[in-house]
Amino acid sequence: MTESELRDFLSSHGLADSQTALRTLKGGYLNTVWRVDTGDLCFVAKEFAKPMAGTLFPNLPEDEAEALHRLAGLDVAPDLVGFWPDASLLVYDYVEADMWSGDMQGVAQLLLRKEAADPTGFRAVPLAIPDIIAEGDALFARCTSPPCASPPPVADVPPPQKFSLIHTDIGVNLVGEGSGLRLIDWQCPAIGDICEDIYSFLSPAFQILGERASLTDAQVRDFWDALARPDLEERYDLLRPAYAWRFAGYCAWRADVLEDAAICARYRRALAEELIYMGHQA
Repeated sequence: MTESELRDFLSSHGLADSQTALRTLKGGYLNTVWRVDTGDLCFVAKEFAKPMAGTLFPNLPEDEAEALHRLAGLDVAPDLVGFWPDASLLVYDYVEADMWSGDMQGVAQLLLRKEAADPTGFRAVPLAIPDIIAEGDALFARCTSPPCASPPPVADVPPPQKFSLIHTDIGVNLVGEGSGLRLIDWQCPAIGDICEDIYSFLSPAFQILGERASLTDAQVRDFWDALARPDLEERYDLLRPAYAWRFAGYCAWRADVLEDAAICARYRRALAEELIYMGHQA
């Protein structure tokens, strides 16, 4: 919708008036996002594009609204203001803070707070290593010139002791610090393994795609020390190669199909780093 249409829509629901300021925000690669300043209140309005097929990150407006509802009161995500499925429009409180800039303890504590959320009813994602690897294989199979790399060996990993509401795309979708840290952009949540969320934060490819430097070894150690869950660290070490193979396949496919040369180059760099992270040399 146009800015004028958005203003009229929000006004009809008591969320804007003639003095309300609207500004387009730099968001992800898909949806249109505005900052809405009205009086003393500030919101984010997100208009969803149509879902993409065959991606690891489906665009699911109803699921984002439900995730925000379930996360209310946990100091994990912004507070939901309203959701209008017919308009594909979601509104939530704007988090007035800088983008995350290295607070590893804050991320660890946020992930632990998130564990209180009920994950039932969300889409399921693969949990077993062979199934995760198979998703990567399918993504590489779409590529016109996949890299010379082989999938990792299959380790024996039992199912998680509990299922989690996972974001699946943490990367740089973090705003604030300390107890005020919030995780935004919940358009592809799932029921799954907390290690998948840990991966989408620690992975060099996710950081690169967010135009950041990969985390240092010291930062990663600080994260695990703050999490204080050696059981999850051990589990993550077993799962990491499979997650990295799958995401390397995603990066290779995106580099093939996107048209923007700069973004394609970023995906190719992410691919190379992810193969190293997995244990291969690119």
